[in-house]
Amino acid sequence: MSRQFSFDLFRLNIEDIDDLLSVGNVRRLRGDDAIREVLEAATAPDRDQMQLTRTALFKWSLRNYLNLKELCDGREVVHLVLARSLLEKHGEIVTDEGLDYGTSSAMPPLASTAVCLFDLSRHLVAIEHTGELSQTAWKDFIEKILAAAASHMELWSTIQLEPVPEQNGILGLFKSFDRVTRMKVTLRIPNPELNRYTQELYKDLSNSGVREITQDMKNPNGMSKAEDARPYASAVLAEQGYKKGEVYFEGVREDKFEQASSGSTAARGRVKGLRDFVRGLKANAKTKEASRALNAIVEEIDRLHPAPENE
Repeated sequence: MSRQFSFDLFRLNIEDIDDLLSVGNVRRLRGDDAIREVLEAATAPDRDQMQLTRTALFKWSLRNYLNLKELCDGREVVHLVLARSLLEKHGEIVTDEGLDYGTSSAMPPLASTAVCLFDLSRHLVAIEHTGELSQTAWKDFIEKILAAAASHMELWSTIQLEPVPEQNGILGLFKSFDRVTRMKVTLRIPNPELNRYTQELYKDLSNSGVREITQDMKNPNGMSKAEDARPYASAVLAEQGYKKGEVYFEGVREDKFEQASSGSTAARGRVKGLRDFVRGLKANAKTKEASRALNAIVEEIDRLHPAPENE
């Protein structure tokens, strides 16, 4: 119980799949009930994804679906575990005669795991930061598993995880320019937590039927940095995680022309002394200790990314 539980924070975005042949006749992923169904469906073994590298064969899986709403003071949190199993490894093998080069396998295979907490009340996702998985392509494979689950449900949408940057990561960079001459950002507009800066932008895009928009705004004399202007609202919405990829800026800072981007690194949360307990949530899901642990994590999520003053 001494090790801290560390996690990276992501925004849950819904991305619709293009379907030019069946416009109006396809089912889209909408609403928290449907998201829950996709998360639960993702734990079926036939949603697992294989990864073949130069020296190894891995299997990626999602397991241990738990709805923890009753433990989080009404906050709807869904628990999953992401696992990468080592099926085969190619390398040196010790034999009675010496060393040989070949493929070794184990059954059942050993797995490296990471706890995933989907906070559906705010559409935020806390992914455990581990030394074994954090430097792998875990994000690609969890999204592939979720896409396979949505496809199984005949949904023409999928779930994407977008890094939520540290507070003022994008907005602070925007403000740091004396003159912003270019700003490029792709925004997603499914289920935003609105504040006073983003309400008008969201209303405009929603009324226009737009769910994703790429903005490449330019003015060599400098764009408005006012809080009620489009560039500021776009920067705020992107900082909330409703974006696709990085936000790119060009402009003048301290009398020098500079180019910069932000938004690819997720905010890191830490809760002391809970790592082993959180990893055992499936066995401890109905205890008071589990409730205290989950509420501590929720508090850390809210500290990293406070809820808007007016949603």
